[in-house]
Amino acid sequence: MEYLRTYASPQLRNPVLIAAFAGWNDASEVATFGARYLVEEWGARKLADIDPEEFFVFTEARPYVRIAGRFQRRIDWPANEFYFYTNPDGPRDAVILIGTEPHLKWRTFTDLVTGFCRERRITTVVTLGGLTADVPHTMPVRVSGTASPSGLARRLRRLGVEATRYEGPTGIVGVLNVACARRRLATASLWAMVPEYLSASPNPQGSLAILERLSALIDIDIDLTELRLLGEQFERQVGEILADNPDLQAYVQELEEQEEEERPQAERARGEREQEPLPSGEELIRELEEYLRRRRGQAGYREP
Repeated sequence: MEYLRTYASPQLRNPVLIAAFAGWNDASEVATFGARYLVEEWGARKLADIDPEEFFVFTEARPYVRIAGRFQRRIDWPANEFYFYTNPDGPRDAVILIGTEPHLKWRTFTDLVTGFCRERRITTVVTLGGLTADVPHTMPVRVSGTASPSGLARRLRRLGVEATRYEGPTGIVGVLNVACARRRLATASLWAMVPEYLSASPNPQGSLAILERLSALIDIDIDLTELRLLGEQFERQVGEILADNPDLQAYVQELEEQEEEERPQAERARGEREQEPLPSGEELIRELEEYLRRRRGQAGYREP
């Protein structure tokens, strides 16, 4: 298949494709962070990748040069890579697509992905995403999504996933979901809502929320122990910052009260349910304070 480079030919059983793209669809990196967690936790191996030449403007997503030896350098190009996992504990395997939202030829790109699914006998595609919202980091992460056909949508509702009613500009995730549905692939999309005041930080809490739903949705066990520990560490770190900042405490409390009013009773009753380094405390406090400064400049914001 043109633009697709293959590195292995495993025999996969009823595989599901899990896709995450850096960029517009990936607030707080919850999608790609979660997908990378799957690759490392499962020991997934590289299956294929997509040649970036046709899909990226390299002056916007510049290649990265690395030192590879005393007199040598290596170029890392914008990547869209497939990894595969053969599940020893169940009848279904998985393929993970981790990539970067392309700049060009989205229809060609989605045709390439759906053609890959057809060749690999993949019948279900689950995309992951992250969006910012006025939600506090101290409460269970809300997850929204869509699914087709209706049976898969009902399963999402039973998992506590809120149906999204968003209409407006979309990213590659939205285009890929529609392309898959048109080719009669079962599709689902899981989006974690993360605090806008922490939007620039990798957020393991958001990744954990979507991977918990993903595991139940596709019936593949995922050991999330390490991710839960990262989420607890993240919350402690933010809590330490809040302890020294009354303005931030007041703002988070305001969000908590708003969330209690809006969150359905059934969702409230559910309770509380890295390989990469977390941001430093200094980075978080700069980000939080900058967000509050922007909020103070907006009409209608109540000073604590």
